[in-house]
Amino acid sequence: MRVAQSPPLTQGPSWVKAFLGLFGLGKSEADASSGDKKAASPPVPGVITRTLQRSRETLGGIGESVASVWNLANDNRLARYVMMIVLFTVGLGVLVYYIEHWAAPTGTSLEGESIQITNLERGLWWSIVTMTTVGYGDLVPKTTPGRIIGFLTMLSGMGLTSLVTAAFSSLLVAQALAASSGLEAITSVGHTLITGWNDRVEAVIQGLIASTPGGKPEIVLVNLLDQEKLAELKYKYRRINLRFVRGDSTSEQALERAGVAKASNCIVMADTLVAPGGEDLRSTVIVLTASKMNSDLKITAELMISDNEADIRRVGVDDIVLAGQDAGFFMSAGALAPGLGNAAREMLRASGEAELRRIDFPRNLRGLTYQEVFQAYRQQNILLVGLISERINVSLDDLMGAGTGWVTGLIRRLMAEASSEILGQDQEKIQVLWDPGDEYIIGSTDAALIIAQPLTVT
Repeated sequence: MRVAQSPPLTQGPSWVKAFLGLFGLGKSEADASSGDKKAASPPVPGVITRTLQRSRETLGGIGESVASVWNLANDNRLARYVMMIVLFTVGLGVLVYYIEHWAAPTGTSLEGESIQITNLERGLWWSIVTMTTVGYGDLVPKTTPGRIIGFLTMLSGMGLTSLVTAAFSSLLVAQALAASSGLEAITSVGHTLITGWNDRVEAVIQGLIASTPGGKPEIVLVNLLDQEKLAELKYKYRRINLRFVRGDSTSEQALERAGVAKASNCIVMADTLVAPGGEDLRSTVIVLTASKMNSDLKITAELMISDNEADIRRVGVDDIVLAGQDAGFFMSAGALAPGLGNAAREMLRASGEAELRRIDFPRNLRGLTYQEVFQAYRQQNILLVGLISERINVSLDDLMGAGTGWVTGLIRRLMAEASSEILGQDQEKIQVLWDPGDEYIIGSTDAALIIAQPLTVT
């Protein structure tokens, strides 16, 4: 009994032999036996051979570039999937173009239909439409090999598109979870940090809102507040850009995630959540760390004990607020000077008819005397009540210059031992001058202390 044998793969149309030859298939036994005598010519179309020969160096360079980009995207799953889609789309678009021309060199398929993918642009367009599962149907392969490529493109498109969609969704969910749990890294510029937590933080937030033009300050909280309280706080101040970084505010890692290097201001609150009784020590550490990470940062610190004021001034704080220091004034004013406390609260509240404000002097007023500036503001219905002067820190090197002699070294050493007295390290960086004198010249480090309705002077 004879078993029927299937015909060899080499029997059939010529394009079948050529297509199988691309993958090293379809050789007959005669071809295999004669391989030792004479190398058989591979059934690869001349157009593909010539194209590969001409573009070998170019493809090599492209391969190296693709490998470099792949290595960069190796740590990002979404970027890796997007790159895979791009590579598959371009590769299959180019492949279907060459396959169509190879299987139908005359421009007409075996069924008598004219091929539609007549150039690389059309091949890429067909690949994009097919990979994204859109399927307009304006361009379709007309040859059997082209349809095989189309089938592979459909499968690749469905799989890769699903991967990208899943990766993108995962990225969004991860970012949302990081933001809600306080683990995101802040990339903003010019924001205000509020470190620590106590029952006065909300009053500080409300003050920043009232004092910011537009009422939408960019605030970043750095503390260990529980999730329930944080969610309540975010909902209450949902109209402003309030963000949260969870962590110990004394650590560089937490401050770095909060974007301290690009922040404009830092308000250090006495943290009653972490160390009741040791708030001032924590505040001193935070001021020292933050000032090292950003030398231009304006730092205001809240202290619980006035005896610690000298210590925290040495580490770079710009302003200090003692908790409860104004209670005595308001209590005594209510008893002995009725109305005085109300007037002070009205100016400090930043929401009344008269507001106490600090504004920068415009360029045309700098260099004038205090009396001239007072009259200029008076004409705008603004009362100038004093100046705020920022002291510029002077180092030993600034005072001594670049001298290297033994006398200079001796003086430098003596000055270093008494630096707190000579350089005034215990003095405030910001000084309030209530009566600088009519002939006082307005300098570049001076700002105006005014009582007025508007926030700024134009």
